[in-house]
Amino acid sequence: MAMTRSYAVGDPLPPLSKTMTQAAINLFEKSGGKTGPSQFTDTETARDTLGTTGTVASGRMSLTFATELLRCYFGPDVYNRGGMVELRFLRPVCPGDTVTFSGKVTDGGRVGVEVTATNQKGSVIAVGTGACIVPSTCVPQDT
Repeated sequence: MAMTRSYAVGDPLPPLSKTMTQAAINLFEKSGGKTGPSQFTDTETARDTLGTTGTVASGRMSLTFATELLRCYFGPDVYNRGGMVELRFLRPVCPGDTVTFSGKVTDGGRVGVEVTATNQKGSVIAVGTGACIVPSTCVPQDT
């Protein structure tokens, strides 16, 4: 018998922490077909483009990890059918930063999730929402 999972408003998602290394940033950019220097892979380009002292991770990389957070929580079968994540980026993520993605359930049926990403200094680097359409057997019935 398959186990049915239920979701309730306020349920926390297990946090997911990632340390952003320059090597991981470079691999991520290369996997997307990017070639040549960019603000993500080259310090001088980052300085000229962004005015920063070093490279930064792309928002797409943080979005990938936020997606991983929800995919792990809901399971790939459920998330891949009806999941989504949207983030608003508030601060850059730099090589060496450890970012923790967390969330909590905000509604049922189409289970909404608030998503927050915080670096190792406690600064919020991104906020947003995610959602997943889950089977009706997973949502508590109104009484």
